[in-house]
Amino acid sequence: MTTFVHCRGCGAQIHETAPTCPKCGAPQVVATGATVVAPLAGTPSEYSQMVPWYRRRWFLITSFLTIPVVTGLIALTGSMHYDAKGFVKTFPKNFKTGIIITSVYYLYTLTTPIGSTQQILCFLMTLVISLVMGFKR
Repeated sequence: MTTFVHCRGCGAQIHETAPTCPKCGAPQVVATGATVVAPLAGTPSEYSQMVPWYRRRWFLITSFLTIPVVTGLIALTGSMHYDAKGFVKTFPKNFKTGIIITSVYYLYTLTTPIGSTQQILCFLMTLVISLVMGFKR
């Protein structure tokens, strides 16, 4: 009888003896008797191998705090990823929507007078979304 398990990276159903996921390439921990065989320590993580640098959390937070429009374009063109205890996860759709709305609002505030209430609100929105992105686990 064939037994299937869920992939540790993407959740797809794979055969229990598969060393890596055929869909996403994530290494699987294979139990052999009393020992557990895992990827070697010191090898690059799945996060650093699979996710381009401009879609990682550190770049997204940095660009969102400096030029939110860049982060808005990244959010429009694909998914944004973060590493959670060795697993690659994507930010939820509501984060992407908030980033896009803030980016558009930021472009709008560039045409308003300096020190206006609209610019202060845009700054606060940007700061709050960046903090939430930074602490997301």
